Order: sequence, then structure tokens, then C-alpha cells
Amino acid sequence: PGLGAGSVEALGAACRAAAMFSFGKKKTPAVDEAVPLPANAQLPADVTEHLLKDPRVRQSMQVAGANALADPAVQAQILSACKENFPQYAAAAKDQVGKWAHDPAVQAKAKHMAGKALEYAGNAGELVMKQIEQGPAGVRVLAFIASVASAGWAVMSLIDILGVLGHTILYLVAGYQLIFSLSTALFELKPEWIQMVEDKTALPISKYQDMLLENAKFLSWVGGRGMFYIFQGTLWLAFASFTDLINLPLGLFLAFVGVLHV
Repeated sequence: PGLGAGSVEALGAACRAAAMFSFGKKKTPAVDEAVPLPANAQLPADVTEHLLKDPRVRQSMQVAGANALADPAVQAQILSACKENFPQYAAAAKDQVGKWAHDPAVQAKAKHMAGKALEYAGNAGELVMKQIEQGPAGVRVLAFIASVASAGWAVMSLIDILGVLGHTILYLVAGYQLIFSLSTALFELKPEWIQMVEDKTALPISKYQDMLLENAKFLSWVGGRGMFYIFQGTLWLAFASFTDLINLPLGLFLAFVGVLHV
């Protein structure tokens, strides 16, 4: 059926209103649309502060030490953080970062940020030390040597792929011993040494140690670690003989270290 005159007129009015609304409305750019700024543009103070507060930038400044802003690695990390968080300022940052090394105000701010990171790291190490009961220095050295020796022998055993066929159980035990020895070694090291290794290797060592402190609390006690050293020693001794030049002395050494702890 055809439309009445009134209906046609109403439909036309609605179309004209929609067209006026569509053409009259101003288009706004997308929120995430970043307009690049000229290379000579100045970075806003809040952007500069945000970049210096970036955890990776603070860590690189902490490693670089004095005059960190002049370090190419620190500058590269700042540019990376800028591209990730403020892409519209990437070109401007590339021009400005080199000048920050000669800007006393930015240098002072950078030292403040790096100082906070160092203070946090120091406090974190102190908290870890409070949770771990430490034995005499000499015993700790012996324990670390025993752990490294056990880990080394475990690696050598695992490299021997044919050992799976002839000594399957020993091969499995070697895998366990590698994990056990590396875990106990962590508790004989100073926290700052662990942090240094973590920074250079990017391995989550501290998180692993925190997990051990939560789920294997006995490792934080001298006596608990002593019993664990004895246990590791007996695992090697289970495969030892009087003609064995490695399993026997290594097992006895670990057991001896365990007795010193207990």
C-alpha cells in the first residue's frame, strides 16, 4: 500500500534532520590517536617525571651510577619507555634526552629517582636477611661450595643422555639434585649478590626465593638447611661405591656440611 501524504512529509522531515545532525557534528579524533610533535618540542614536566619514574629506567640509572643520564644504555631505556607510553613525544625525546645529562634540574630529579630505587632494593635485601637464619661465615662458604659442586655434577650427569638407558633412576636423581643444590645455594648468598645476578640475567631469582620462603620455610632455618644438605648427600651416596671418585666424596661432603649446620 502507498504512503499517505502526511507519512511522506514526516519521513522527509526526519531524513533532513538526520542529515543536518550528521553534517553539523564535529568529528573528534580517537582517544588513542597520537599526533607526533616536532623534534625540537619541549617535553612537558609531567612526561619527563613519568619517564624517570619508569621502573626499567630507574633500574638502568641505578646500574649506571654517577652521571647516569649520560650513559647510552640509560638513554636508550628512556627512549624505549617514551615510545611505549608517549609515542607522540618520541621524536622530541630523542632530541631532549641527550641534553638532560647537562641539565642540573633533570639530573637532580634522576638522582632522586635512582636513590629511591637503591633505598628500596636495600630495604628489600634487609627484609630477606631478617627472614633467613644465617650460620657462621665459614660454614656458609663450605655450604655454597658444596651446592655448586653438587649442581655441577648434576649437570654433568644430565649431559650424559645415554645414562637414561643404563641408569634411569640416577638420571632422575641428578635432575632433582640440580634443583635442590641451586635452591640451597641461594640461601648462602648475600641479597645484593642475588640482585646483581638478577639484574644481569633478567632471571626472576628473587621471586623464586620468595616462593621458597613461603612454601619451604625450613630452608630459612640453619637446622632445616642442615637436614636438607644431609638429605642431598644421602641421594648421591645411594649411588656411590668405594671405587666411585665423585658420588662418594660429594655425598660425604654434603652430609658433613649438613652436620655443621645442625
